[in-house]
Amino acid sequence: MMKTIQAICLSGLVMCCVGLHSPVLAEPFQIIAAETPMGSGSNQGVRRYIVRETFGPAEQLTPIPGSVLYDPAALALRSPMELFISNRAAHTGNGSVARIRLFGSSFEYLDTFKGNGLTDCAQSCFDPVSGELFVTNYQGGILSRFLFDASGNPVPNGVIHMPDGDRQLGAAVRPANRQLFVSDYYKIRRFSPNPDGSYTFLGYFQLNSGALYHFMKFKDDLLYVTSFSENAVLRFSFDAQGNPIYKNRIAAENALDTAFSPDGQEMFVTDHRNGGIMRFKYDSVAETWIRFGDKIPTPMLGGIVIVPTACPLSADLTGDCVVNLADLQVFAAEWLVPGDDYYCTMGGNLVGTKCLVTLEDFAEFASQWMMQYPSGK
Repeated sequence: MMKTIQAICLSGLVMCCVGLHSPVLAEPFQIIAAETPMGSGSNQGVRRYIVRETFGPAEQLTPIPGSVLYDPAALALRSPMELFISNRAAHTGNGSVARIRLFGSSFEYLDTFKGNGLTDCAQSCFDPVSGELFVTNYQGGILSRFLFDASGNPVPNGVIHMPDGDRQLGAAVRPANRQLFVSDYYKIRRFSPNPDGSYTFLGYFQLNSGALYHFMKFKDDLLYVTSFSENAVLRFSFDAQGNPIYKNRIAAENALDTAFSPDGQEMFVTDHRNGGIMRFKYDSVAETWIRFGDKIPTPMLGGIVIVPTACPLSADLTGDCVVNLADLQVFAAEWLVPGDDYYCTMGGNLVGTKCLVTLEDFAEFASQWMMQYPSGK
């Protein structure tokens, strides 16, 4: 039966694709966002989308399934090929961090690590100089630290105790001076690194004690902080002494995390209460972000990251950025096999709303037959 389907598909591709030439493709990027319900969750996964050019439409890719995760909350990139997913573990105290290898539009689950104070993990971030990983723990009052050995495996590097012993949500390291910022609902803590690897607490700052601060990111030496209760993303600059200075706010309902397109012209913000990814264009005259377009529809979300995608070909099902017989074999194996519409792991489900590989998907596959990216490789 398999050989029959492959033969039919291949003959169809040959007839459909005679004279087909590879088009010039824009530089694509991938949006990766954690499904994080308000309160707690369990087996939800991580959504992935490809945007083929800045401001272009978002097309859903195969999600990272919840079966290899435990209530994912936040995401961090060690490199464009290594994704770290913080598992909140339904606030049971069993927090962990999963590692995923990214290649093209595909991915591979590597492993999950625990220990060193990981409880119910929220945001994680990397020191841009040392490469150290910091992981916040919603309760317990300690920030977990990890270095990496020569093989790239995480090694515990102690913890940082919060001076107030309170909760943690967001974490970010300022590239300019490596100051560490850790948020809770009501304030943001600031730490300075010491030569021996320890950190000195510098103080707190806040705009509104009821802001419900969540995740944080740096872009162009500005600190972006989501304020969930104020439905906004707050921006801070810094004075010569490194003290934060409030700059402005961008309205974004139920904002929880931010990410930016590789060219810096588009900002994405997750909606934690109602779901969806909001999109913003940068206005260089007003020096702020302007909302545009519709939300990308999703369930409730937590963390979000953007990664350059090596391959914009949706029909590349094997990760080598060439659509050929190897991809056809994967496509044929999934032909008319029912899948989970909510977490569709069928790579051949290229179009349509149901997780079923049909003629509609075949037409999209055929349109990319024998294409490769980059086209001259």
